Amino acid sequence: MTDYVLEIRLQSPLTSAAGEGRVGLVDRDVAFDDLGLPILPGRRLKGLWRDAYRDVADAWQQCGENAISASQIFGDSGQSPGDGDASIRVGNAELKDASSLKQWLKYLQHRNQETNEQKLNADDVVQYYASVRTQTAIDRRTGSAKEDTLRLTRTLRSDLIFWAPIYFTESPDDALENALALGAAALRHMGTARTRGLGKVRCCLLKLDPHGKKHDLTPDLKENKLPSIIRPASSPSTRVSVGHSSAGSRSSLEIPTHLLRYRLKLNAAAVIPGLDGDPNTVVTRQDIPGSHILGVAAWHYLKQGDRSAADPAFRNAFLDGGLRFLTAYPEAIDTDQRMVPIPHSIRKFKDTENLLDLVEQEPGKDPIKRLDQRYARMSEGLLETQSVKTERNYHHARASNDRRIGRALGAEVEDGGALFTYEAIQSAQTFQGAILGSEGDLINLKTWLQDVKTVSIGRSRSAQYGTTELEWIDDVPRELSGLVEWDGFETQQTPSTCDKSLIITTLSPLLTVSKNGHPNACFPKEELAEVLGLNVSELTLSSSYTRTELIGGYHSHLRLPRQQLPAIAAGSVFVFKLAQDLTEEKLLQLEYDGLGIRKAEGYGRVATNRQGSLNLQGKEEPLDDPKKASVPTVPGVDISSDVSELLQGVVRARCVGEMQRYAREIAGDLAKRNRIPSNALLGRLRLFLRQNTPEESLERLRKPAKDQLTNVRIDASEFDTGLPNQLTLFDLFKNAWTQPDLLTKSLITNYVEDLNLTDVCDQEVSEAMIETLVNNYSAELCTGFLDYLLTTLRRGERT
Repeated sequence: MTDYVLEIRLQSPLTSAAGEGRVGLVDRDVAFDDLGLPILPGRRLKGLWRDAYRDVADAWQQCGENAISASQIFGDSGQSPGDGDASIRVGNAELKDASSLKQWLKYLQHRNQETNEQKLNADDVVQYYASVRTQTAIDRRTGSAKEDTLRLTRTLRSDLIFWAPIYFTESPDDALENALALGAAALRHMGTARTRGLGKVRCCLLKLDPHGKKHDLTPDLKENKLPSIIRPASSPSTRVSVGHSSAGSRSSLEIPTHLLRYRLKLNAAAVIPGLDGDPNTVVTRQDIPGSHILGVAAWHYLKQGDRSAADPAFRNAFLDGGLRFLTAYPEAIDTDQRMVPIPHSIRKFKDTENLLDLVEQEPGKDPIKRLDQRYARMSEGLLETQSVKTERNYHHARASNDRRIGRALGAEVEDGGALFTYEAIQSAQTFQGAILGSEGDLINLKTWLQDVKTVSIGRSRSAQYGTTELEWIDDVPRELSGLVEWDGFETQQTPSTCDKSLIITTLSPLLTVSKNGHPNACFPKEELAEVLGLNVSELTLSSSYTRTELIGGYHSHLRLPRQQLPAIAAGSVFVFKLAQDLTEEKLLQLEYDGLGIRKAEGYGRVATNRQGSLNLQGKEEPLDDPKKASVPTVPGVDISSDVSELLQGVVRARCVGEMQRYAREIAGDLAKRNRIPSNALLGRLRLFLRQNTPEESLERLRKPAKDQLTNVRIDASEFDTGLPNQLTLFDLFKNAWTQPDLLTKSLITNYVEDLNLTDVCDQEVSEAMIETLVNNYSAELCTGFLDYLLTTLRRGERT
């Protein structure tokens, strides 16, 4: 974990809206992860922190001091770590003890595939940390609620503590620490409805030592000292272009001889912008292009010592195409194999879902369709697919002219901000790629990046997105042999050279230009013929199965978008008839080198004659099928106090739900028999609930009122309590006040046993949990039950 965290303590309920709701349950929901644990999105924290610090900096200006600018710390739109402006990256804030909770929740929420049961579900966890509030609009003329204005809002309960990781692009000095600490202290409210009692928080910047001990860096303001937030003057940073040539000329690039594989594990969601979507939606790619890895490597090179873009080593590796950074595709969840794009010639029958490869066989009259997945591992007779999980997050840019406006005003207002959506690759997914080049260049690259463990990729990586763990799979570069894209096709080690045919399968987008140098999404037959030593007339295209796409990008060093180029999409298949058989050496050379332009960024990767002998049979086999998911291991630690408290909260919530169901049955039965007590008596009983000894007031009721309770009998046989099966309404109230454990003990015991904790802890733990719940919460549960019963009875009489 990072050495610095922003601690947020909730001093009132908070609604950190997720931008969406659940139909029929809640209109405005808060942000949760897949396990049900609440999170505070990093982009919002960064924006709020920035605004709070700007108020601090303005105060320093009033005192005649010049503080570090907010842009220098938090960056501006279009900036990114490494531009010399933004100094920090802010991650999502999670519960302080989220790491230990996640271990247990992953186990407890695992669904048994045989019984289709699970001990907990995410909604149980959500209900423990949050509650639902109702609100409506009031008509000022009548004083009553307006029609169709009832809204349900979920709010996090107060007293929760969140930690947001803070990453620095460089080691922070005292001035930067003081500035961030003061900005954190000034951050007092967040979320929606801040003017209505919600969202009060206390924030501070903490520094953790290696043992996890925290130190609050918030300066002591009681001594009337102004801690320095003035950074010494330094020479302005010079923007260095790290662009690279298009590598369009074949003679300008040497054919790579070695391979160095890497693995990227997403510690946070990542936005890899594509060119789809609408103006208010950023749609992500489902892979990590080589250009992103190239940029990361170049940036880390320039950050070391006195190195610059003028170094011959830098120019050779990053500008002249000495290294080729291949696209990182999903890694198979069952092995460390890299998936490849599914060829577009592979389809499936609509009726049977059986697979066929149009390169090998005709479909006949039966209708066929494309596959839903994008990536697969292929071997003879088998196609194993795997999906990339994505998520959508809602954000808003505030009105820029007035800091007092904490929301977007809409596009119709000048500089009024906007609402927008980011689609992102979910965290905890693993991607695998490789870098090609000479052995010496690859050894140098690994030396430059030997201390780099965490990198940032994609858009908005200074807050919430893009934090990624980098791992080298190969200790040393290995010589290229067989197929470059190493494990996608498992049919053969070398391409087939017979039958006077050539099947080209693109393994990444293919960028080409026409004879006049214009972008053109057409297959480069002339270039292919040159590589194979053939005349263009000897290449006859017999069939093709293709798609096209637009390739864009962004020049971070220039803060300008790249030219959008049409490309042949990955997975396109071209079948050629030849006048002669090809040698294995020529085919391997084509696979090692690729086709088209911008090969240094991983474009133009191809496989030759790897199709044609797949002999696909049956249906696709999803590697990520939930039914194949392995059972999570039991955490090797005792149940912590936080986990125990959460489980107790889940049991209490389930008891409340069951007791409310019983109250509704009682009210419904009494309404059918027309035996509901009068409103006056129901009101008096509600007053008794607020007294210390309500049973005494119940006994002092006069006979007419008491008869309304004693003459009404209810059936308790279906409700698991220690009470008689038949009892009066008077006895129900009396026993609930005098012996609440009679109503709750059996119910609590059943729900604790449903958790089935015996496989993770001793029976004594479950018994202790039951005893704690009965002793500490029976009275509270019974009071809530009676209050809900009185409300339901009154509503039933009014109806």
